[in-house]
This record gives sequence, structure tokens and C-alpha cells, in this order.
Amino acid sequence: MEASENFELTTDGRQQETPKAGAELTRGKFFPWMICILPIVSILMSAVTLGIVANLKNSEMTNGSLTKLQSDVSRLIEIEYSEMANSSLAKLKREISRLKETINPIWLLNTWRPFEENEYYFTSIRYIWNEAEQFCVSINSNLVVINSQEEQQYIRMNTNCDHWIGLHDSAEEGIWRWVDGTEYTSNDTFWGRNQPNGRNVSDEDCVVVTAYGQWHDLPCNSTHFVICERPAD
Repeated sequence: MEASENFELTTDGRQQETPKAGAELTRGKFFPWMICILPIVSILMSAVTLGIVANLKNSEMTNGSLTKLQSDVSRLIEIEYSEMANSSLAKLKREISRLKETINPIWLLNTWRPFEENEYYFTSIRYIWNEAEQFCVSINSNLVVINSQEEQQYIRMNTNCDHWIGLHDSAEEGIWRWVDGTEYTSNDTFWGRNQPNGRNVSDEDCVVVTAYGQWHDLPCNSTHFVICERPAD
């Protein structure tokens, strides 16, 4: 009978189940092997878990450090630009204040403008040199006499074309004289390159100051704007 294939008779006539093939291996060998390997697997899984956690923490720390670094760099850049802007603005304000103290707008013509101890009158009309001298006398002044580097700078910054000044050698060629009697050799001079050249070009006996602040001798019958000067009240 097929049902008896898995049973055998005992000494007392009862049937006993016959162990299946491999059952002895399962009971005797499989379970001890599992008992040995499970701790190892558990340890490996713990190590992997710890590694993942550590990597996550390191990643979080790295991301946090990077974010902080970017924030610090941005803050430093903002501070740098802010300091540069403030410094440039302060420098610009100082320069404007300096210009206001020493330079009057060049468009204010035909009016007296103070500078240090004198007043200056810049005309909007062109004259030949003799007429320029007469005009200045008519307003109780004389053609400007430049006595210092500071005055020369003031004149240069307030002109954008040629203006007559009170210097000439019309009385004697090569002997330069100021209209108010100031000694020519006692002050600085601001001749342009190769100037004066009246000895090489005839009739250049009167002097202008150019837009670049240089002195040029020119024919006295040429017409230019005029700078008059007088002591301030």
C-alpha cells in the first residue's frame, strides 16, 4: 500500500512514521549552520547600517559647512563692496567740497568771483590786448597777474579757451613785464613748450593763458577773452 511507504511497524505492532530523506540533515546540520551564520549576518548588517548613518551625517555636515561657507563668502563680498562704495562716495564728496572751495563754475561770466585774497572777472566778449587792458581799468582792475602755482591752477580750471593775461614785451622784445609792475623774474612762469617764440614769429608781444593752463605769446591785435583781477574787498 502506498500509505505504508512512510511508516514501519514497531515491536508492539504500531506503525511508526519513517523519516523522509534529508530530514536527518535538516535536524542535524542545517540549524547549527544557521545559528552560526546569523550573528555574522547581523554584524555585517549593523556595520552597513552604521556606515550609511555615518555617510548621511557626513553628508549633512558637508552640506551644512558648504552652505555656511557660501553664506560667509557672500557676506564678505557684500561688506567689501559696501566699504568700497562708502570709500568712493566719501572721496567724491571730499573732491566736490574741494572744488567748491577753489573753483567757480566757468559759465558764470561777466561777474566777479573770489579766490583767496583777490577777485577775478572772466568776460564773455573778445578784445584785442590793448582793449582788454582798457576794459579792466574801466572796472577798477587790471589784466590778471599770475603770482603763484595756486593762482595758475585756479585760472586753468576756470577757462576752456585762450584768455589774455597782463604780460607783454611790447616795449622791448624779450623783456617781459606785468601790467601792475610785478617783477617778471620773481615769480614762477608757466610757458608752453617752445614758448615764448616771439623772436621767431614777428609781433607776438602779448600773452594768453590757454585752456591747458600754458602761456603762449600771440600777436597783440588778435582777439581773445579777458581775465581781470583786483583785490577782494
